[in-house]
Amino acid sequence: MLLLCTPIFADELANQLADFSNGLAADIAVQDAPLVQSPQIVTVTISADNPQGEAMPLYVLRQDVASDGTKQWEVVKLIGALAPMNRTTVQLDIELTYPKETHRNTRYAIVGRASDGQLYGSYFEINEDWSQYERNINDNLSAAIATYVPILGGLLIILLIIMVQVAYSSKSKGVLPGEYTMKTLIFPEVEGRPFEEKIADLMINPILIAFELACVGVLAFVMFDNVTRASGFDQGVKILVLSGIGAITIPFIYLAAAWYFEKREEGKPLRFFTGMFVWGMFAAFMSLLVSSSIISEMTAVDSASYALIATMLIAPIVEETFKGLGVLFMSGHHEFNDALTGMLLGFACGVGFAFVENWFYFSTKVIPFDIGFFAWVQLILYRSFFNTMAHGCFTAIAGTIIGYLRSIERLKKFARIAFVPGIFLAIVIHSIFNLSAIADSVAIASRQVMFFIFNPMLIILLSAMFFLVLVFATIDEKKRKLAKKPMPRFDPPVQVGGGWQGQQ
Repeated sequence: MLLLCTPIFADELANQLADFSNGLAADIAVQDAPLVQSPQIVTVTISADNPQGEAMPLYVLRQDVASDGTKQWEVVKLIGALAPMNRTTVQLDIELTYPKETHRNTRYAIVGRASDGQLYGSYFEINEDWSQYERNINDNLSAAIATYVPILGGLLIILLIIMVQVAYSSKSKGVLPGEYTMKTLIFPEVEGRPFEEKIADLMINPILIAFELACVGVLAFVMFDNVTRASGFDQGVKILVLSGIGAITIPFIYLAAAWYFEKREEGKPLRFFTGMFVWGMFAAFMSLLVSSSIISEMTAVDSASYALIATMLIAPIVEETFKGLGVLFMSGHHEFNDALTGMLLGFACGVGFAFVENWFYFSTKVIPFDIGFFAWVQLILYRSFFNTMAHGCFTAIAGTIIGYLRSIERLKKFARIAFVPGIFLAIVIHSIFNLSAIADSVAIASRQVMFFIFNPMLIILLSAMFFLVLVFATIDEKKRKLAKKPMPRFDPPVQVGGGWQGQQ
C-alpha cells in the first residue's frame, strides 16, 4: 500500500510548492560539461537568501511533459534548509537521462516553504545537449558490427556445419527400418500410426517449421519498425543485428550441447531438437501476442498492480503453457520414451523461446541509447547466459515428468495428463524467478546493492538441480538399456565319451 500511495503524496506536494507567489533571491550556476553517458550527474550550485527569521526548507522541482503534452511538476528532492536572514550556498547533483532527442531544455524550480506557509521560489533551466553521447553510441555500434558480428556469425556457421556433419555421418537408426531419411523428413511414414504420433511427426516437419519461422519473421519486422522509429534507420539496423546475434549465440550453443549429449547417449535425431527449438521461438511469438492482448484489456488496473500481475501471473502462465504444448505434442512420438529425452527436448524448446524473447527485449525494450552501450552489452551477456538457462530449465520440468512416465509401461497412459502438474510446477518456479528479478531491481534502485543478487543465485540453484536430474536421468536410461539387453545363453556341458563338451 505504501508503494501505491507515495507517488500521490509527492504529486500533491509538487503542486503545492509549484504555486509559489514570492520570488526567492538566488544565484544559480549549472555545470557546463558535455553529456557523454546516460544517466549523467550534473552539478548545480545554488546561493539563495532567506528573508525569514527562521530556517526555511528548500526543495527542488522539475517540470515534466506528459505524453499528452500537459506539463506537471515533480519533486526532485529536499536539498536542505536556508539559514535564517542569511545567504546559503548548496550544491545539488541532478541525474540526467537520455530523452531520446538530441537537445532538450528542462525547467526546474527551487522553492522554500516558511513556517507560516508562504512559498518563495525561483526558476532555472538546464539545456541538455546529447550530441556527443549519440556520437559515442553510434561509434560503438559500428565498431561492434565490424568486430563481433563476423566473429559470432562465423562461430555459429561452423557450429551448424559440425552439427549437420555429425548428424549425417551418424544417422539415427530409429525403431523402424528407414525411419529417418530425407524423404521421411518431409513425408513421414504415418500410415497406421496413432493420432498422437502423427502430431509429433508434424512438429518436426519442415513445412510447419517454415511456418513458425515466418511468424517469427513477422515479429522481427515489427521489431525493426519500432527500433528504426526510435533510433533512426541506420542505428536501428545496427541495434537489430547486434541484438539478434547476441540473443541467438548462447541459446544455439546450449542447443548444440543438449543435442550432442542426447546423441551420444541415445542417438535421437537432430530433427527432434530442431523442431523443438523452433517451436520455442514460435511460442515466444504467440506469448507476446496473447500477453499484449491481455494487457490491453487491463485498463482499469493501476500501473504498480499491473506490473506485479503481468510479471507474477500473466507472463509465467502464458509462456509456460505455449512452451509446454510443444513438449506435449512431441511426446506422442514413440522415441519420446524416457526422462532424458523429455528433459533435453524440453530444454531445447526453452532456449529457443529465450532467443526470441531476449532479441525482442534487447532491440525494443532496452536499447543502447537508453542505458549506454556497455550497460547494454552487459545486459545482453547476462540475459543470454542466465535467462536462457532458466527458460530451458522451466520447460525441461514438464518434459522430464512426461518422459519419465512414458518410460514405465504401467504409467505410460498417464503421461499426457502429467502435462498439467509439469506446467504448474514450471509456472510456479517461473513466478519465483520473476519475483527474484523484481527484488534485485528494488534493491538496486534503493542503493542497497550495486548488482543483481537474488536472480543469479536462483538461476545457479536451478542449474545445479537441472544437472543433478540430468545425471540421474542418464543413469536411469543406462539401467533401462541393460535391462533390455538379452542375457548371454549358457548351456551346461554334457559328457561325451570320457570327457565333457559344451553344447553349442
